[in-house]
Amino acid sequence: MKNLTILFALFLAGFTLKAQSTIDENGRPIGAKPSAVVSSTEEVFLKRSEGNISSASSDVKIEYSLPSGMNSGKIILFHSRKDQELKQYILNSNSGTLSINKKELPVEHFAAGLYSADGNFLKSLNIY
Repeated sequence: MKNLTILFALFLAGFTLKAQSTIDENGRPIGAKPSAVVSSTEEVFLKRSEGNISSASSDVKIEYSLPSGMNSGKIILFHSRKDQELKQYILNSNSGTLSINKKELPVEHFAAGLYSADGNFLKSLNIY
């Protein structure tokens, strides 16, 4: 019985020590700050230009920015309710503005997707 009590006490002590970890979920010592700070500004974006929000306008201007070091990509327009590609625009610069004539599209509302040159999805935007 004495041996059983000692084994139980050792098991409980080992379990308690195991529960008190000295590192956090990221592998750093508890209380340590990250060595690199992530910038709060978003590098990749796709947004509608502020100057042409009016629905009466026949042109929509979309501003875009690709990740740093990436100088080509594409914007693909999709039907907002169907899985149907409407039009594709090839981008040859890291950032800029794309003008889309809504009269060339069969729908008034659409979604725009920003992709890298090799087809990796980066951002999306709904245009209403």
